[in-house]
Amino acid sequence: MRMIPTKIVVCNIKILLLMVVAACSGIFLGCSSGSRISPADFKEGEVFFDAPKPKEWRLKNGLTVLYLEDNELPIVYGTLYLPGGTYWQSQDEMGMASAMGSQMRDGGAGNYSPSELDMQLDKLAAGISSSFSQESGSVSFSSLDRDLDQVFSMFADVVLRPKFQKERLDIWKGNTIDSIKRRIENPDEVAQIAYLQLSFGDSVFGRVSTAKDIEKISRADLLKMYSKFVKPGKALLTIGGKISEEKLNELLAKHLNKWNGEPELPPISKTLQDPKPGIYFVSLPVTQSNILIGHLGVPRLTPDYPAIDAFNEIFGSSGFGLSRLFNRIRTDLGLAYSVYGAIRTGLVKGTNIIMVQTKSQSTDVAIIESINVLTTLQKETVPPTELDEVRRSVENSFVFNFDSPSEILSRRASIKLLGFPDDFDETYLPKLREVTVGDVQSVAVRRWDLSKFVVVVVGNEDAYDRLSVRLRDDPGPLAGLSLQKVKFDQKLIQ
Repeated sequence: MRMIPTKIVVCNIKILLLMVVAACSGIFLGCSSGSRISPADFKEGEVFFDAPKPKEWRLKNGLTVLYLEDNELPIVYGTLYLPGGTYWQSQDEMGMASAMGSQMRDGGAGNYSPSELDMQLDKLAAGISSSFSQESGSVSFSSLDRDLDQVFSMFADVVLRPKFQKERLDIWKGNTIDSIKRRIENPDEVAQIAYLQLSFGDSVFGRVSTAKDIEKISRADLLKMYSKFVKPGKALLTIGGKISEEKLNELLAKHLNKWNGEPELPPISKTLQDPKPGIYFVSLPVTQSNILIGHLGVPRLTPDYPAIDAFNEIFGSSGFGLSRLFNRIRTDLGLAYSVYGAIRTGLVKGTNIIMVQTKSQSTDVAIIESINVLTTLQKETVPPTELDEVRRSVENSFVFNFDSPSEILSRRASIKLLGFPDDFDETYLPKLREVTVGDVQSVAVRRWDLSKFVVVVVGNEDAYDRLSVRLRDDPGPLAGLSLQKVKFDQKLIQ
């Protein structure tokens, strides 16, 4: 689950899906406070909009309901958000939360076998899906309004009465094991996993499932995970579309009234060891190098988050036009097929990340030039016109976070699940406008530390040799970092 208060920024950091950032997920939200704004608070040319607000109430069992009626189409849709996920797995439970999330729907539910559930939903042109990632799970449905009674009943079966049929679990396990064994064929995925392990170590944030972990998962394990996470306490149900509040309350009373309990979510340790700085090289027979550079970052809700957001846009998260990394590394020097950089917040700590894909023979140059873009931001304030351009871009795209009732519901649920201020959306743009060029430089200086850099390179022997020569003859910003080869087999071998 990943929500960005500026524009949606898509990066190819696939490790989020493995950890799961989603969504980070890495959720781009900041800390905000203040009263609700009105059109009178805006200057000429500034963006103003007032998105519809979902109606909210809480059931006796602790389930929070967010409701937004939308009669434009004869469709009803909903998502149940459940706190809990892979971060609450032990080392012996690796893969179980993801398996449980998948099999709540795919393993059949209520009186429906898996195939019967598939066929019935197909017949109704309806859909139900389920999954669990790092911090939360979800069960979603969509239906024509005329079929809502039947589909909501099936949705309730998936939530309350999953079968976890062994045959379907075995299929999921086979597909997942095959995917894990093929990781080595994807250098980008190898780099993501290696960086994750090196950064977060043997913590819940750095663990990676292997084929052996998946092989031992049983139906009993899914039932254990289910009883741990699937409870109404702290959960959120969003409902939108062509449905009246009266009808919704009728369905809730009929299907979810007897559901009760609180999820088992003990506090996650906030103690993380700093990773050992260095350049870690995974040798593969490839023609390009996949590079990740960075170190541990900040948790969510830091007071300087609007400034961090502005820095990210200028540095490397915005892509074409605004991103200095993109303009320097790809446009000016032609060194990279893709490049990205940002401060990504996390539950306990996030990661500051620079990601580059380049030709093997330009591996060392791409790393050094990427770091030089950062050090320039540390040494010099950005021109006010550059910051103004970022503000305009953010403001112009901000409204698109609310361009459909389903997005409004999803965003509101995310804010509540993560404990962000209720008035975040109303106060974000004014807080962004208060960011100065000095604030951006302060983020570059205070939030980045070159001496802590972990650099992961997945490339061929030519790339390794060039890095070795560079470190010996002209290390530049890489001075003090040692180069070592590491092995990878489904995950980094440490």
